[in-house]
Amino acid sequence: MLHNEATQFAGTISQRVSDQRLASGNLGLQKSETLLRVSALSVDYDSASGDVVHALRNVDLEIGAGRSLGVLGASGSGKSTLALALLRLLPSSAGIVSGKVEFQRQNLTELSPKQLRAVRGGEMALISQEPALALNPALTLGTQIRDVLQAHSTLNQEQISLSCKEMLREVGFAEPERILRAYPHELSGGQRQRVAIAQALICRPKLLIADEPLSALDVATQADILELLQRLKRDLGLALFFITHNAGVLSSLTERAVVMRDGEIVARGSMEDLQRSSDPYLEGILFPEKMIARSGSQAKTINSHDQPLLEVRDVSKRFVQRRMLSRKKFMVQSLDGVSFSLPAGSTVAVLGRSGSGKSTLARCIAGFETPDSGAIAFQGKSGPLQRQVQMVFQDAATSLNPRFTARQVITEPMEIAREGNDLERTARVLVLMQEVGLDPDWAGRLAGEFSGGQRQRLALARALAGNPKLLVMDEAFSGLDLPLQAQMMRLLMDIQAKHGLTYLYISHDLNFVSLFAQEIMVMEAGKIVERLAATELARAAHPATRELVQASERLHAIRAEAAV
Repeated sequence: MLHNEATQFAGTISQRVSDQRLASGNLGLQKSETLLRVSALSVDYDSASGDVVHALRNVDLEIGAGRSLGVLGASGSGKSTLALALLRLLPSSAGIVSGKVEFQRQNLTELSPKQLRAVRGGEMALISQEPALALNPALTLGTQIRDVLQAHSTLNQEQISLSCKEMLREVGFAEPERILRAYPHELSGGQRQRVAIAQALICRPKLLIADEPLSALDVATQADILELLQRLKRDLGLALFFITHNAGVLSSLTERAVVMRDGEIVARGSMEDLQRSSDPYLEGILFPEKMIARSGSQAKTINSHDQPLLEVRDVSKRFVQRRMLSRKKFMVQSLDGVSFSLPAGSTVAVLGRSGSGKSTLARCIAGFETPDSGAIAFQGKSGPLQRQVQMVFQDAATSLNPRFTARQVITEPMEIAREGNDLERTARVLVLMQEVGLDPDWAGRLAGEFSGGQRQRLALARALAGNPKLLVMDEAFSGLDLPLQAQMMRLLMDIQAKHGLTYLYISHDLNFVSLFAQEIMVMEAGKIVERLAATELARAAHPATRELVQASERLHAIRAEAAV
């Protein structure tokens, strides 16, 4: 009954918003008219070392009312800076040095803070790449979503509550009441991103700026969210500015796209036009599979007789939570009797939807969580694994100290282990930065000055500094552009071939997994429901695996013709 009432109410609100836009003479725009125009926009950053970084250079673009534009580019190309500049949300170290941003015939670069607050969230909304930073850890998620609607509407509390619940259902939450009472730390990375999407869409904005909104979601939820955005775009006349590193998601979502490199737009047009280009940079963006296919590194075949490096035996883990109002305890079974082994020198991928228990498994193996039952043995011995196992986390922004320089971030494990002197550690830092694709000259930059993808590379360099035998990667590549994902996988394959390193690769996405891993384990509801060779993924038997495969095909249809 409540669900039906909420659905009817949300539909009424949507219709009311649409009617208001059509009735407003000064704000209502015909679909053919320009909603957003960016002219000769340039943005500079002042780094801690005193250098000036030209993040954007003379960017020109426009979006019509109800239209969409995709933005592609490698990590560090200026995509996120562009998103922040459109809303004037640049950090204090950055500033617009030239150009203007016009939205509904208003120059946003000239508006006062009060005028900007009326636009942000209501008329223009942002879905950020890192929900862990976008959401306030001290407030419930319900408070944070309601605050946006309260600031831009005259609805009463009951109407606001109903609208928030329905919005959460639209982005895939079966129990919106529980989510509204929860805090950000109580959700997985993918669940936090869905809340951030709901928060951005709650006021039905005219322009939605989506900065890598799918990077933290499992592949099935990515497909669901894309369909939701398509529907909202169609039903509400929503204009969409979609920033992504995954060209595959743009074919059915945006009419045109621009490609960025080093702060400049280097190509623009329809996806079909861009695919016909012979430029190596565009080819790497659109068809990153070729980068691994051309590599001399090959994933070795797992031999069942190999000595296991890691053994996980019947591991279970439950978490106790309390309901916000009644304070009654309830149990969440995160892991339920998980058992497997990893041969030395192998790469095994763990796939599953958000909330399936993948991250809990990773934290138990790395020693950050203690299983309730079962055992974890490394080279036949139980107990603390210390430096033999290193972990690369999903959210690099929260796992790295933003006030540390890149050198400090990477050298800290070496200093704790008392390895080498300052000169030797610095030399090691420069080598590792170069290996993971970071400019060694950036060793003096603060971690907070790096882009999302660059921070993830920095986290990988830090993990490799400990010379581990097992590297656990928990969504380690989700924030990277696809060419860089391919580059990092090729690098890891080379390191593995040279040093015999073992990888446990945890992911929600099927990008390159058949080229990188030899074996795949699929998790659902805290259990391993299927284990198969990576080459047999398309012939999977379990419904959970088939769902992931089908969703991946929906998302990445554009790259189906990529030559191997």
